[in-house]
Amino acid sequence: MKVVHVCCIAPPESGGMGAVAYQEVLNLRKLGVDAVLVVPELPGRHAELVSASPEAIRAEIPKQVRDDKGIIRLPAMRIGNVARLSGLDEIIKDADVVHLHYPFYFTAGMIARWRRQNKIKHLAITLHMDATDKGWRWLAAELHRKLFQKRVLDAADLLLVSTLDYAQHSSFAPWVNSSRLHELPFGVDTNVFRPIPLASPLQKGEFQVGMVGVMDRAHPFKGVDVLLRAVAKLPSNVHVKLVGDGDRRKDYEKLAKELGLNERAHFVGRLEQGKLVEALQSMDVFAFPSTSGAEAFGLAMLEAMACGVPVVASDLPGVRAVAKDAGLIVAVNNPDALADGLRRLLDLPAGASAKEGDPATRHSFALAARDKALRYNWDNHAQTLLKYYQQIPSAPLTKGR
Repeated sequence: MKVVHVCCIAPPESGGMGAVAYQEVLNLRKLGVDAVLVVPELPGRHAELVSASPEAIRAEIPKQVRDDKGIIRLPAMRIGNVARLSGLDEIIKDADVVHLHYPFYFTAGMIARWRRQNKIKHLAITLHMDATDKGWRWLAAELHRKLFQKRVLDAADLLLVSTLDYAQHSSFAPWVNSSRLHELPFGVDTNVFRPIPLASPLQKGEFQVGMVGVMDRAHPFKGVDVLLRAVAKLPSNVHVKLVGDGDRRKDYEKLAKELGLNERAHFVGRLEQGKLVEALQSMDVFAFPSTSGAEAFGLAMLEAMACGVPVVASDLPGVRAVAKDAGLIVAVNNPDALADGLRRLLDLPAGASAKEGDPATRHSFALAARDKALRYNWDNHAQTLLKYYQQIPSAPLTKGR
């Protein structure tokens, strides 16, 4: 079976969609599937290719990266994560399944049209999240949802969501009762992300809260500012470690100084996997303060849970399904509520309106977090995904879709 995944990004670029697509391709290949991941060329090189002739582009395709990771990078007209891939038709023409990671504006419409024309045998779509932003980007996303999303999703033979909770509270709700839609949670490598207590770099009696998130203008919903404002409300023995990078990092560093967190907010940048695991293992509590429906699952949170770190997470559809029983769920975009949740897990003195902490709470949630993470497994995920592929009926797309 030949399967072609199509996504707007892939490692080394940061983003949950790319991480999921990459893991699915790696694990499908372990099962003997001829799987590849097709993404836009990395910024900096695609400009010289998009101006080339169609013949030059086709000649370039065999030279694309096609190593043991299975990633193929194509030239594209690209604005952020919005792109139209050139030469994609050459790669998918003999695929048994094309698997689109959605949203992927411009390319998604092109793929859906090919499926309706039966130029694609089968089309699977993973519905990752509703894209949200501000200004013209928000307007563009809204227009796409209203004008084009139905045609894209109706063209699919298989629809996948990480949690039904998120799907039911998103623009994907009309498809929840479709026989084509299935829940398939994402996974985590629990052999890599595991609990090993590390010697704290802090002084005795100090605590470390942490988060992992992209700090750029495309991800304002990560809630870095919410976490900083929450930590500013906690005693001076609470530090915060922020893992991630992006064009807004300096803005957040400036905010931390304005809040008086100069000595307590530690921006460590983006970390390679080994260092990331160590950073998670050093945390007393993991914060997941995302602020909108653009956050649908929480891979970083799941990795922290696998390391035995209890969480305090925003009450968002999908996110709360993952965080349930692994920590506390608090009001969205509310520094006071987040501070109260962190205070309770760290067993700090309560404020006038806050609930008292419990010395055993953090430990019990830590055990529960690890136990729950063990249920999320990439191997099982890939086996289930392959089963869904194999169950797709072998028939042309009907006119009703």
